[in-house]
Amino acid sequence: MSVESSGYAQEQNDQTSTVIEASVKPSPKKKKARARAPAAKRQRGGALPKHLEMAVSIDAQIRSLEAQFRATSARYATANSITPGSPYLGGLQRNNISSNVTGNLRNYNETEIEAGMPLWLPGQRDAFEATVTTSLFEVEQRLALRRLEVAGALRDAWWNAQRAAREVEVARNRVATARDIGADMTRRVELGDAAQGDALLAKNETLAAETELAQVEGSAKVARVNYMALTGGAPPEGTLESVRPATDIENHPALRAPRAALVRAEAQLRLVDATPIDSPDIGIFGRREYNDQYSTDPTQQLSNQRTDSTTIGVRIRIPLPTAGRNEPRIAAAHAEMDRVRAEYERAVRVVTAEIKASRVTLAAAQRAAEIAKSRLSVANDQFELSLKSFKLGEISAFDLYRVRQIQLEAQRIYANAAVNVGVAISRLNQAQGYAP
Repeated sequence: MSVESSGYAQEQNDQTSTVIEASVKPSPKKKKARARAPAAKRQRGGALPKHLEMAVSIDAQIRSLEAQFRATSARYATANSITPGSPYLGGLQRNNISSNVTGNLRNYNETEIEAGMPLWLPGQRDAFEATVTTSLFEVEQRLALRRLEVAGALRDAWWNAQRAAREVEVARNRVATARDIGADMTRRVELGDAAQGDALLAKNETLAAETELAQVEGSAKVARVNYMALTGGAPPEGTLESVRPATDIENHPALRAPRAALVRAEAQLRLVDATPIDSPDIGIFGRREYNDQYSTDPTQQLSNQRTDSTTIGVRIRIPLPTAGRNEPRIAAAHAEMDRVRAEYERAVRVVTAEIKASRVTLAAAQRAAEIAKSRLSVANDQFELSLKSFKLGEISAFDLYRVRQIQLEAQRIYANAAVNVGVAISRLNQAQGYAP
């Protein structure tokens, strides 16, 4: 995009209302009011960065992604732990104190306490930490993509409000001109220089213009409220943005997000490969046993031979790998990689096409605005000549209003074309991934 075309687009955006108002000579009061207009409305700085920050701060999805980022960060606690799961404590108490139990054991008591924990497999901890890191990176890129989406919604709402404002300007212009012509027509009828039908025609045009103004003012207020709802109160005033220079397509948020998802899927596959079995458990236990033991030989003297035993040991549980456990996990990890890779490739095609289409659209909008500007100039000259001819009695009121309708159509088309240039600029910046 050349510097000249960018400057022309910005000039079109700033001067649209000026050209529209120039079609009817403003009164001295209007000139003074325009001179007192706030400087903020005449500034050339873009409002997008400030308004985007306001919109992002209240966006629900942004807050949800930020919460997801915090939740994912908490998984580092597991990666930094000496065990992939929770340590455990266990115990056993067994007694046999019944005197009716047969045998030579009486008052048997067994107490066991065990403490253990699951163990990391070789390479599992590093693979798990990699999944946390890549997941955080993916959330960051999704935040950038959501920011771009918010910028797109803001741009659409801005230009809806600007288009409605331009329609209000055209409608006000129409009302002012209709009232001026109607007053002149009434005076001519009173002097006998025009028929009563001309006065009725003028009154009908004035009422039609006032009706249109009431309608478009309502639409403009709605569009303004919708924009302020996105920004949290900032109105769509000033200028939005200018054409941004092209950047490397690889830095586009719509490509960074699926690329980050692909990196995360690769890390997940490495974690699956590093976890062929569930985590083994290791535990240390201590057992204490004692009982009363009596001889059951009737030839021997009855005596209590008490026994005590204390045991300390290690207990290990190692699961075995099975195809039923591992193959579904590996297949799911590969399927996720294939999915995100396909999404990335599709995103590349879509982004490339959108940038090309946006550039073509901007060039067409600029060309259409130039033609519409020339047509408006011709229509203004044509109306001035027709108005003079009407005052001289050379044409009828019907012919004057027919020319006036041509001028109104030219004003509407130029106002719409000027807004279309701004829309095309915003869509090009959006397609290039610009979200300040």
